[in-house]
Amino acid sequence: MTCFLVRDLLPLYLEGDCKRETEHVIEEHLKMCSSCRDMYDTMAEPFELESEQAVEEAYLLEEELRFKQRYYGLLIMKAACWFGAAVAMMLIIKLLI
Repeated sequence: MTCFLVRDLLPLYLEGDCKRETEHVIEEHLKMCSSCRDMYDTMAEPFELESEQAVEEAYLLEEELRFKQRYYGLLIMKAACWFGAAVAMMLIIKLLI
């Protein structure tokens, strides 16, 4: 099997989506071909996208800030309403006495 075909089949091989015969042929080729083996090793390693993580973290911080602003804004509005209601009740009671 040529390197071109093996490299084309490596993603399927890594996911386990090849037939057993194809897996055997790829394994034999990887034993003999160091460049395909290097490509296999590179593809098999997990990797992290740090820049994507930084963007996601920035988005999460921005979203958290917006949430806090809305949440505390609602708390202040509720507190103002309760305070206004308490003052109104006190005035009504004062007028009735």
